[in-house]
Amino acid sequence: MDRLERLRSEDDERSASASEGVLLDQLNEVEQRLLAFGEALGGHPEDVTDLPFTEEAGLDHMPEPLYVRHDTAMLNQVTSWLLQDQHIGLVSPYGTGKSAFREIVLRDLSKHDDFVVTHLDNPRETTPRSLYQTILEAAYAAGYSVDFARYSQVRNGIPWATAEAKAAVREAVQRVRARGKTLLLVVDEIEVLQADLLSPLQVAGDAGVRLFLSGTPEGKRRVAEIRGTLDSRLRYYEDIEPFGPDDVAEYVARSFAYFRGEPYDGQAPDLFTRSAIEDVHERTEGVPREVRIECRELFTRAAFVWYRTGQDVSRIQITPELRHRRFGMSY
Repeated sequence: MDRLERLRSEDDERSASASEGVLLDQLNEVEQRLLAFGEALGGHPEDVTDLPFTEEAGLDHMPEPLYVRHDTAMLNQVTSWLLQDQHIGLVSPYGTGKSAFREIVLRDLSKHDDFVVTHLDNPRETTPRSLYQTILEAAYAAGYSVDFARYSQVRNGIPWATAEAKAAVREAVQRVRARGKTLLLVVDEIEVLQADLLSPLQVAGDAGVRLFLSGTPEGKRRVAEIRGTLDSRLRYYEDIEPFGPDDVAEYVARSFAYFRGEPYDGQAPDLFTRSAIEDVHERTEGVPREVRIECRELFTRAAFVWYRTGQDVSRIQITPELRHRRFGMSY
């Protein structure tokens, strides 16, 4: 019995059993059909979040194999600023790839001998003291401590008084830089930072921490208005390039390769026709987040076509017309 026959047999058994509720039954059936489609494509999904196009950089930590290196100007400029020991601001609208690139920065530079890297987990709720704590904990983890006898009250390695925590940051960073290394603090979503956090960020920067801030154009304006001296210290790269049609095709191909546990080696995308790739690009204007969402919708529709028609998965194609077709659960 092949995957499709097995799935239909299981659906018949569920239909004959007592219903758990209309929505619960539907959730289960849709999940099983999506997972079966993924299996037919050569993957081994245990959950729908294992399927292609389901990643969310800000939540799941963008897997390196899915990152499309399409904006070489941005990569070159940011790399040169890192080498020049500059404070960096990466500014672009929502959905254009800032969070995905942040994950690459955190992952790659954490492996680099010349960098000690840390980041703020929740910029909205970070206080000045917790900012200093984040920096100190990164320095300690890398083997750079401070002279705790210099501080009046220390809890878990962090001076309790904010002024003393600030002094400890200066001491720790001096020790990091004395070894020829850079302590890099990555902060995303600068548009939601508390206003009273901008001064401590500048203090950290002046103490020798290198800042890598990213956010929307509104975030850049906000930093300039509230803390102009911090804004003046940042070197900004603005507007990450959107995907072109070839970049969309590469993202699709990378997604399927990653799903199967295979390396990406320039292969063509599965399922998607060239006209579908171009249609996705036109509809999304190449915005990476919108590309992912559109591809996920088309993947779901293709799964229903496969289930309904009973065709071999090799005959299933995603075309622009698929997006406009209504589909049901029956077969």
